[in-house]
Amino acid sequence: MMKALYYVLFFLCACLSSFTHQTLSEDLSEGVCLPLFYWQEDPTVNFGDYLSRVIIERVIGGPVSCYTKKGKDQGKKLLAIGSILYFASDEDVIWGSGVNGKTFDKKYYNFTNLDVRAVRGPITRKFLMDQFQIECPEVYGDPALLFPYLFPEFKKSPSPSRDYLIIPHYTDQHLFPKDRYNNVVYTSEPWQEIVRQILDSKFVIGSSLHALVVAEAFGIPARLLRISENKHNHILKYYDYYLGTNRPHFQFATSVEEALEMGGEPPIQCDLEKLYKAFPSEFWPHTQFPQLNFNISP
Repeated sequence: MMKALYYVLFFLCACLSSFTHQTLSEDLSEGVCLPLFYWQEDPTVNFGDYLSRVIIERVIGGPVSCYTKKGKDQGKKLLAIGSILYFASDEDVIWGSGVNGKTFDKKYYNFTNLDVRAVRGPITRKFLMDQFQIECPEVYGDPALLFPYLFPEFKKSPSPSRDYLIIPHYTDQHLFPKDRYNNVVYTSEPWQEIVRQILDSKFVIGSSLHALVVAEAFGIPARLLRISENKHNHILKYYDYYLGTNRPHFQFATSVEEALEMGGEPPIQCDLEKLYKAFPSEFWPHTQFPQLNFNISP
């Protein structure tokens, strides 16, 4: 009798183990069927580009398989934050990406169709529709604008310790050595520390796009700084972002002093709920996605 009971229990455990393993395998296969592509220049990690991974992993509630710059794969993938349409291939899913001014010509691209859910701004939308006749919904916004809602543990300081913070684009970093500026943060620093520094500042001056995006997402005034011209930081992405947040008359400063005189741009105007709902959630069918309350200001 005991021997028979043992075999019954053994059989049930084996079935449960098989079921659990199969379910886990299915979940993993479904999770990695849409890996994330984000841009990375080894060996550094750039704040804005890495935020793509940070945002996606918070949305899906776990790790995501990733490609970086060197992994220009032909398999279907998700492109989110960044001016990375150049790396897209046929059937890729686009959620908030933008076109790069360096590659604003159809000849640079190797796709003919994309699954577009949202784009950074109207310049990207027009580019895709005019150059490729790709259907592109009028859903705008950089996904980093969702940061305050996805990460409620990060909050603005009620008494910021800095009057202003400077966050240069990585190609401008040499212009702001830390032995001369005690209020500068580099985009190669840990993303959590960059966000904390932003939240402890009254005003953000940046040539890093995502320094501005994150600051403005939290309602912190910010001003674009254009202190140098280089091919790695084309102005087009800023136009796309500001147009996508309904601020067509934005202006940039050419010095820190001018930025301080100008103050911040008007607040963003963007349907963040529409952007969030455009996320391609069907690729993670077993995921409980965060319920975000966009009626509360961050």
